[in-house]
Amino acid sequence: MLDLHRLRILREVGRLGSMTAAAAALSYTQPAVSHHINRLEAEVGTPLLTRHGRGVRLTEAGRVLVERVDAVLTELAMAEEEVAAIAGLRGGRVRLAAFPTAAAAVVPDALAALHRRAPGVTVSLVEAEPAEALGLLRAGEVDIALTFRYGDSPPDADTRVHEVFLMSDPVLVVTGADHPCAGQDGLRLADLADQTWASGCERCRDHLVRTCHTAGFEPRVAYATDDYVAIQRLVSRGLAITALPELALTLHRPSGVVVRAVPDLAERRVHAVVVAGARAPAVSVMLDELVAAAAPTEVREPLAAPAPASGATTAHWPVTRGESRGG
Repeated sequence: MLDLHRLRILREVGRLGSMTAAAAALSYTQPAVSHHINRLEAEVGTPLLTRHGRGVRLTEAGRVLVERVDAVLTELAMAEEEVAAIAGLRGGRVRLAAFPTAAAAVVPDALAALHRRAPGVTVSLVEAEPAEALGLLRAGEVDIALTFRYGDSPPDADTRVHEVFLMSDPVLVVTGADHPCAGQDGLRLADLADQTWASGCERCRDHLVRTCHTAGFEPRVAYATDDYVAIQRLVSRGLAITALPELALTLHRPSGVVVRAVPDLAERRVHAVVVAGARAPAVSVMLDELVAAAAPTEVREPLAAPAPASGATTAHWPVTRGESRGG
């Protein structure tokens, strides 16, 4: 039987592309990592790594082993949780990875509800953008990954994972209250072709650029930051316009900005992703609470704002989360 410990080492070497880097990550010496890889290659009777530039990469056999070990580690983690729940050992644990707006807007309510329902369950949370969160899930390092994709993006074809729909999250144009387009009726994305833009995370920037290309222009993105507060302050000062997901606007929306729905912009669809198949009781309970926390709810922020221009909405604009807005 293959040594699971050595398989873990192989997975880390493959992930980092270097025995030295894997040794540092695992708190081993480089010779110790090389020794374990050599023993593992002797056990399987074929090379698992090949030289690539200054590092190494997995051979086909190595990739097969790493894919299998990911599945094995995930199953072992689930087994541990199920046994812990049966034995009454604090009710188990849940490890979450979530992108920033979900971590701030959805997760806290879900965690508070979980604590009331099952105070013995322990939860950890790491902030991660969707691609990274899915990588952590597949590696068995988290139990639930909160992700999003835009309406024009296909679903994940990986049958090893299962998506639980949480909410629709429309993308909205945000301008300064004095912006010429703030009161324009029937606003389309093409009407903003000559504007200066501020954009968010890399995934959101890519979507904005693709959407603007479809509308027939290249957006002039002068400001790029993952900080939604900074983006909206730039907008409120009249330095740029932006496109933000509605979920971000429930967290912070200053006076002096106007929010507009523009039909060209696709919504985001937010999912909780888990490994397909049976799951630990604590994970199932956490999923229930995430679904409940993301259910449609109207949020109004008591912010002072100038009177809305015709056809526009200001910071008093009601935000509805969930299927009732968007697709």
